[in-house]
Amino acid sequence: MKKFIAVLMVLCFAVLPLCIGAQAAPSRKAALPTSAGIQALRDEFESDVAPEAGGHALDYCYYSPVGENDDTKYPLVIFLHGIGHADYPAYQLNDSDMPYWASSELQSRFTSGGAFVLLPRAPEDKLIYWGDTLIESLRAVIDDVIAKHGDNIDTTKIFISGSSAGGEMVWEMAIAFPEYFAGIFPIAGTGSVTKSQVEMCSDVAIWMISSKLDPAVNYSLVTLPLWNNVCETNAHPENCRLSSFDSVTEPAGNSASDNHHMAKVVTYDLHMLDGSTYPNLTTINGNDEVISLDSPNGIIYWMNSVSSDYDGTPGESSGNISVNFFTELFSIFRNIALKVVNIFQRLLGL
Repeated sequence: MKKFIAVLMVLCFAVLPLCIGAQAAPSRKAALPTSAGIQALRDEFESDVAPEAGGHALDYCYYSPVGENDDTKYPLVIFLHGIGHADYPAYQLNDSDMPYWASSELQSRFTSGGAFVLLPRAPEDKLIYWGDTLIESLRAVIDDVIAKHGDNIDTTKIFISGSSAGGEMVWEMAIAFPEYFAGIFPIAGTGSVTKSQVEMCSDVAIWMISSKLDPAVNYSLVTLPLWNNVCETNAHPENCRLSSFDSVTEPAGNSASDNHHMAKVVTYDLHMLDGSTYPNLTTINGNDEVISLDSPNGIIYWMNSVSSDYDGTPGESSGNISVNFFTELFSIFRNIALKVVNIFQRLLGL
């Protein structure tokens, strides 16, 4: 009997570490498929508020791919809404199809097996829109996410995108904090960016998404000169891309409301919902070579191929933020004008 008990104890001690190891094995969160529907994917997001910086404490929504006992390092992908999509907290989530990036189909395309998806909100309910007065506030959002989830964030894989005014803000952030970003992909970005400012982003991979018929951002006068500056100043032009639509089609196959509102074109990784390639779209790199975007080769595959040296240390502006009395005054008039534009957008159902 004593011999039997001794053998049993030996077996228990031999098996116990295996049991503990099994319990501690990392488990990535199981993402929902796109077939679950966009609302179910939105429900997978959580909400938080960043510390005040630059006079504002911005709220944000985010998706985390982290599972139990998961020590994987995941990329962080940031999407900035256009004007008229941020009237209240979580509106930028509930009025967006960007949660498709939380689906199992897109999450699985990352070499890490997933990615954080971050949707910050400009406080449009307070008549404040994306612009240089929110640069420090948005930086605080990124720093807050890294501080709270840094154990699972690959800081060398931070990407930022945005549409229209959000696309303008993408450039603002890349110019102010180029070390933060492995890549940016502005969509129909408004505003003007000088060659010297583009040069400040020379180590950042840049993918511009535009339309030749964009009524707000002229392709010949704005997009092409900006793209030429990217090609001339970027240290790795092979990692930079320009995607140009002859006319914009949404992922489901229907025509877009117009050729400026293109946020939905990236909601399924720059492919149609059925996985086919976009019609009327040409993509080239900084060496003027045509890039084929046959599924699943899209933005996520590009993300997998580029990285930065950023270690997550809260940054200081590169000196390109100039907010003074006249800047604040201009911002007030600009925001009033944007509110008027917002009202007309709603009247027109855009």
